[in-house]
Amino acid sequence: MTQFLKGLICIIFTFAFSKAIAYQAIIFDCDGVLVDTEGLKFTAWKQVLSKVGINFEESEYIPLVGYSSAYIAQKIQEKKNIEFDQQEVINEKEIIYHQLQSRGVPLFEDGIDFLKQVISQKNIYHFKVAIASSASQQEILENLKQIGVNARDFDLIISGHDDLRHIIDSEGVNKPKPYIYQICATLLQVLPQDCLVFEDSNAGVIAATDANMNVIAVPNRFTQNQDFSQAIQVTTFKQINFKTIIQLDA
Repeated sequence: MTQFLKGLICIIFTFAFSKAIAYQAIIFDCDGVLVDTEGLKFTAWKQVLSKVGINFEESEYIPLVGYSSAYIAQKIQEKKNIEFDQQEVINEKEIIYHQLQSRGVPLFEDGIDFLKQVISQKNIYHFKVAIASSASQQEILENLKQIGVNARDFDLIISGHDDLRHIIDSEGVNKPKPYIYQICATLLQVLPQDCLVFEDSNAGVIAATDANMNVIAVPNRFTQNQDFSQAIQVTTFKQINFKTIIQLDA
């Protein structure tokens, strides 16, 4: 085989392989994407708010799904016009939620199956896999335990609750702010535009797109009516073909 032919084959192989890995990292939100925890969170909010004299309905919670607890508490106080210690309410809500979570969380089986497929292929196609969730590390690890996925299967697990404390922003640092995804790309050592994110909420989609990432929205019953106009696609995991996804041009 001539040197020219060897070089040509090498170029063809490199081009074909690069087309097969359009993304260098695939990033998953957790709550609302892999585990159906929003119902548990609403129950926790409802219980703790009732103690301070606030009646809180699911229809009032739905527009707030995907946002931080601090943001939710602030919006509830503004809407209800009832003064309460926001941090105290948040702390008690977390206690109630963890109790509910420990009893078992409903799972999004299609999302979990897709995640496991992605993990099984990451070393073949040489991309990285991460979790970027607004929740605490404790909550994320508990959810992964319940879905039967080992935390060591991920290249990175980043928590908006725990891992953004060094950032100063008077408006808050969690989603819909882009910080979690900006830091995620930095730690993964990939360019933001080479990342594909799966999010279930408007806040998550905004956070990822503002970080210059590509986002596929996979809404659930709590978020199905939110604005996903910034996502490159709105779909369900059942409709997603893994090989099609990795061949998309990022």
